[in-house]
Amino acid sequence: MAPSHRDKGLEKALQGALDAGSSVWAVGDIHGYKEEFEILLGKLELTDGDMVICVGDLVDRGPDSHGVLSMVCESDRIFSIKGNHELLMSIALGDNPSRQDFWIDKVGGRATLDSMGSSEQEKRENARLWLNYTDSLPTEVILDRFRLSHSGYRADLPLDDQSDEDRLKSREVFRATSPLDPQRQIIAGHTPVQMLSNFDVEPPEAGIWRSPVLLEDDRTSAVLLDTGIVLRDPEHRPRISAYDLQTGRVEEVHRINQILS
Repeated sequence: MAPSHRDKGLEKALQGALDAGSSVWAVGDIHGYKEEFEILLGKLELTDGDMVICVGDLVDRGPDSHGVLSMVCESDRIFSIKGNHELLMSIALGDNPSRQDFWIDKVGGRATLDSMGSSEQEKRENARLWLNYTDSLPTEVILDRFRLSHSGYRADLPLDDQSDEDRLKSREVFRATSPLDPQRQIIAGHTPVQMLSNFDVEPPEAGIWRSPVLLEDDRTSAVLLDTGIVLRDPEHRPRISAYDLQTGRVEEVHRINQILS
């Protein structure tokens, strides 16, 4: 069985908040859009006991990845799981420097570096300081009635046998014809809901995507929260979205700042 990278303390805190009747907001891909994230948090009207769990991809492409990382890392109520862009940053700056050009030029790493300082050396040194934090992020969160991972899960393997790579890069949860976890709603990001038509799945006219496949308790079996903050075409209405696990309420903030890379 492939080991799952989980944070049992975080899971206990999130479940405790839900059990106490507090809101637990899941937030889709942020990609360095700190100003929009701050506005979104204001719309959530968080009260004592409420928590926020981001589904990963805090970094790359947007104007202030450093600011987003700082907000999440320094908060006692905002947390995150790992996204594939945190993994790409770690590979490029740590394990495999030969991948730096790909990260910088192809997937938005240049914007992340530029948020880290002035000189190129300072940018890279400061970015590397974040690797201990991003490498420590869990790749899934399992609660009584919810299961969160950045991309969802593969449909052809038992969930507990799947790898970190499956939880960071798969694109199957929105094509599943039966629940991947009959007891838990899967919360994911990674694939912009505006792009689901590329996978022969009907995208939502607005808001987040909810699977038409239902759980045993009649809840939707999967929810996608990446609402395309990095999409270039304004007709796609690029935005960041949040979903309250307690009530099902959704809040969104449309992109204010330009996409940088």
